[in-house]
Amino acid sequence: MLLRGQLHIHTTYSDGRLTPQQAADRYAELGFDFIAFTDHDHLLKPSYRKAIEDVKSGMVVFFGIELTVGTSMGYVHVSRIESLGYTLHTFNHPGDYDITLKQTIACIDHVAQIYDIDAVEVTHHGFYTPEFDTDEIPYPKIASDDSHTILGCGRAWIEMEAKRDRNTIVTAIKAGEYTNCYAKGQAKAIVLA
Repeated sequence: MLLRGQLHIHTTYSDGRLTPQQAADRYAELGFDFIAFTDHDHLLKPSYRKAIEDVKSGMVVFFGIELTVGTSMGYVHVSRIESLGYTLHTFNHPGDYDITLKQTIACIDHVAQIYDIDAVEVTHHGFYTPEFDTDEIPYPKIASDDSHTILGCGRAWIEMEAKRDRNTIVTAIKAGEYTNCYAKGQAKAIVLA
């Protein structure tokens, strides 16, 4: 079954403008099969986990947090998504940090000593950043929205052939078995092996 997913969503529980339910409803309207909420660790409001657990949706909904990690290059963000004993870590939006590719690679290496990095985003708020879609960064690349508003929903996503099951989805992502997709007018989809 072809699944469409989004792994980087912010809500009113940190700096987003949509409640978790509103964000889920929007992604369902856009035809998504799974989503992950990843609100900022340092901005989290109380009862975040419960709010995510209370979302009513036909989609598979993952709980996550966008971690703030200190490095010699400054602070960077890593999404941690949980799934029944599995954890997925994505190094987020390298285009945000205003550092060179070489510095980005060093930064990812530093973060990888703290968290097992499973993927690196090649998007900035859903827009393709090709300079980070390079074999010099030795991780699967992933497209995501990093949505904060309704207009930020549906710019970039992943698609995969998989069962609609939490652990199957995470296992496929960890293996790089998905395709990056972008809204019309952006870069063509990139197939990852």
